[in-house]
Amino acid sequence: MKESIKRVAAVITGDMPDRAPIFDLLRNDAVLEHFSGRRLTFENAQEVVYEAYAPAIDATRPAVRMPDREATLTLEEGREQRNYRWTSWTQHKAYRDAESYALIKRKEFDASDPSAWDSGRQTSLEDSLRELDEERNKLGEVFFVPGIAGPGLMDIYGEVGLEAFSYFLADCPDIIIQLLERNTVRAVTLASHYPEDHGIVAGFLGDDIAFNSGPLLSPAWLREHYLHRLTRIVSAWHAKGIKVLFHSDGNLNAILDDLVDAGIDGLNPIEVLAGMDIADIHRRHPHLFMAGGIDVSQLLPFGSPAAVKDAVNRAIDAAEGRIMIGSSTELNNDVPLDNFLALREAVLENVY
Repeated sequence: MKESIKRVAAVITGDMPDRAPIFDLLRNDAVLEHFSGRRLTFENAQEVVYEAYAPAIDATRPAVRMPDREATLTLEEGREQRNYRWTSWTQHKAYRDAESYALIKRKEFDASDPSAWDSGRQTSLEDSLRELDEERNKLGEVFFVPGIAGPGLMDIYGEVGLEAFSYFLADCPDIIIQLLERNTVRAVTLASHYPEDHGIVAGFLGDDIAFNSGPLLSPAWLREHYLHRLTRIVSAWHAKGIKVLFHSDGNLNAILDDLVDAGIDGLNPIEVLAGMDIADIHRRHPHLFMAGGIDVSQLLPFGSPAAVKDAVNRAIDAAEGRIMIGSSTELNNDVPLDNFLALREAVLENVY
């Protein structure tokens, strides 16, 4: 769509765009085929997927995926990985007990310094920036928000699963806290080495820290151990001129003020069925930009096009120019084409 990059940049930097941008991940065969005008196959996916993005939406974030063949793989360490058409699942890593977990992690701590910078990390940074340029070129006029490093709480519990993580947090809390600190030091160190010509307006800092019912851990624990580390990381990205779009699924209301105090500039995906309210967020923090806000668990897959358009119009009105409209995670194959077209039409008709 015309002037997408200018439109998205306006929202991110606090200016009023001509209309709300559309922000999403397209993992929907019907939508991709409609906007590319071609049938999607495994053989032509690299062309068709990217051809569909610019006519369909204004902005996206990691990762633009290709369809995959369904398969079950066994990884080197024996864990199972299941690949589906648009997603994958990897078996959690198992430790015998908390003592074994702590012992292995302490050995990893002794083996590396997260603040160290060497030729390997420099090469990795240069490679990632080169890949970013390649992604921008493929997407054309679509504004791409690249991933940036954060505290990585999701990585810590994601390695072992929430049940084992809960035991480890109770039995060896010092290890969990040290992992958070190491992730924080690593992220700050990485940010400090970004070149001045990185060209990134905003980065996507993803860290799922909430259920639909509220934060994953108590607000008190998050304030003591997580949020001040997030503040350090956000400050490091700000020092490089990069605004931070923070992503977490779930209900963040109990710590929303803390997240804003940590310095985040934007929030995604705004899960309305989890209790996140666009009007309330905008009223409490009018400078904060939002991305998402249209329910993809019930409304987009099962609602009528008229209901979708109504939700889009209400979201745009509530945010007063501080929102990029999109699904509350990603546009998956459960969403009928007519409902995405209704979302897009409502946005295009609602000119500021």
